[in-house]
Amino acid sequence: MKKNKKLISFLITHYNRPLDLMECLEGIEKIQISDYEIVVSDDGSEVENIKLLQGYKINKLILSKTNQGLAANINKGIEACEGKYIIYCQEDFILNSDICTILPECFALLNNQKADMIRFSASYSFKKLIGISENIFLIPKFSFRNFLLNANQYSDHPFITTKKFYDTFGYYLENTSGDYGETEYAIRIFNSKAKIAILANKFVKQVEGSQSVMGRELDLNSVKLKLNKSLYKFARAFRLHFEFLFYNQASRGLITYKNYRDKSKVNNTGSNED
Repeated sequence: MKKNKKLISFLITHYNRPLDLMECLEGIEKIQISDYEIVVSDDGSEVENIKLLQGYKINKLILSKTNQGLAANINKGIEACEGKYIIYCQEDFILNSDICTILPECFALLNNQKADMIRFSASYSFKKLIGISENIFLIPKFSFRNFLLNANQYSDHPFITTKKFYDTFGYYLENTSGDYGETEYAIRIFNSKAKIAILANKFVKQVEGSQSVMGRELDLNSVKLKLNKSLYKFARAFRLHFEFLFYNQASRGLITYKNYRDKSKVNNTGSNED
């Protein structure tokens, strides 16, 4: 007898933060939905942390013998997801229980292909957005009003999508350092025809002390940048637009960013080979 496909796969990536993960899981439990699975993809955490995870309410715990980086960790997690939709979040994000009220709207937009991915939050505000439903807005592929943020359409903040998104636009570039990997994928999506949307209101909160790579680059309150905020913002935007113009969808990679992992092992296909 064929097993019924789950409606949602909650994909959570984890590395040595079991207490954060517990908060993330508790948040999911409070959401008023029942047809889902929880997939946790661990990136080579310490043995004592793995033992803690094995006691959590997780449907699929995908392990790795060694730390392979966030890109490989997400990729193997995606492969394990069986839900029609994938809701992705890192272990340091907590989904608001009210998110169940917005999910039908998300499903409809993904089904009719008005959006390929819908973000639940951002640490910055886009000046130009296009309304596509009551609570969801499309991020323009390019807008002069969004010049400082055009390359930030994709982020590792929580989002909902489908496995088809990765089959169409590519998986994450493996054997890459965190900043390089996320920025490379952000440029890849900027350079593609992917339609990225975002909720009008945030339905997630972040565990204190954690922040995405792209978010860190936009943290203009650091002492180092206080005197040069405007210059930094424009320099960063020009740099990312430069990467966009010269990005190669086939060979992949960035020109002005350094990958601190072994480039000889980089896997362009997004498969999970060692």
